[in-house]
Amino acid sequence: MALQTGNGAWDPLLWATAFAIIVIIVLIIRAFGVKTRSGSGAQGEQFFSGNEPPKGQIKSSNIYWGFFESTKGYYGWAKRLHSGIVNDYVYWLVLVAVVLLVAVTLGGFAWA
Repeated sequence: MALQTGNGAWDPLLWATAFAIIVIIVLIIRAFGVKTRSGSGAQGEQFFSGNEPPKGQIKSSNIYWGFFESTKGYYGWAKRLHSGIVNDYVYWLVLVAVVLLVAVTLGGFAWA
């Protein structure tokens, strides 16, 4: 019942059995966990990287500030490319597909 491949055997029954065993182990470990959780005090508050969370709504620009600041050069360039018009995106999709088709047809890629 095993499917022979060049790198081994695929036995669906063996994989299903392994998956069932892993699920049983996970459920056993989960059973040892605490079943009640108090929403009062520090447990009920949101996690804000170990700091005191600001009052009110937290905006994503505050949370991801470091990420966007470090990649500002790329995002500034990418925002200028996005016009919001679907026709522009379809144009780029077709253009890239044609370029790739021409490259593959002419043998521009060396597939090893």
